[in-house]
Amino acid sequence: MSESIDIPTRSDSPSSDISGSPPALNAATLALLDQFLSNKAEEEQRFQQLMADQEARQIAGLQSDDDDATSNEKPMMSVDEYRAAFGEDWQLSQFWYSTSFANRFADLIDQLEPSPEASIGFICAPTAFVAVHHLHPRSKTRLLEVDQRFAVLAPRQYIPYDLNEPDNFPAELKGYFDLVIVDPPFLNEVTNEKVCQTLRQVLKPTAKLILLTSTSVIDVIEKLYKAPPLGPMKQTALTVEHGQLANDFACWGSWEGAESFGAQYE
Repeated sequence: MSESIDIPTRSDSPSSDISGSPPALNAATLALLDQFLSNKAEEEQRFQQLMADQEARQIAGLQSDDDDATSNEKPMMSVDEYRAAFGEDWQLSQFWYSTSFANRFADLIDQLEPSPEASIGFICAPTAFVAVHHLHPRSKTRLLEVDQRFAVLAPRQYIPYDLNEPDNFPAELKGYFDLVIVDPPFLNEVTNEKVCQTLRQVLKPTAKLILLTSTSVIDVIEKLYKAPPLGPMKQTALTVEHGQLANDFACWGSWEGAESFGAQYE
């Protein structure tokens, strides 16, 4: 009889309580644990190699201060390569999108904002950032994310961002983005309030907003994302896919006609 493993769910809180004595593990479970630890070791090895490569490029003087200069940048890795090198940190409520979904989503974003001059922000959505930057590289994309591992991927595009300090971001981002993709890490009203506080400042008045989150917080969406430039939000046709997450996720858009976003893939 095979062992069953609980599928993780994204939490409504950044903390959880674990108590009680550790359970006794049988041979099958120990084998799964051994495989998990082996995978984590491989992820760490790949990430350390990325860091070494980045340091070598810096020493070689290939990193330019010109924001629009991309000729010396190493091309963005694929989503598969990203998933292999960057392990999910469940304490940060990190759950990567599936590769197929991330790539479809990247194509949709490129169709929605085809201009290479469009400024696109990704808040707490690193997998989407990687997919877009890999398939449709642009100079005016930015990733706002608390996990500083992602500085290795794109030093000029990465911006440290802590939801607990929603007003703490570079001044040049005020009113900067034509489109923002946001995936709040925790499924509660407080987290979304902080995200909205940032969004009101970084979105252009005519900007578009894409929100990926659980259907369990529809009431929060209706309450907070109801007036431009944050809404009103419409649930799109796009089905959101994660590698391993039990929550029922969906996608919302703020622009007129957003309901048909992703319909060609359904």
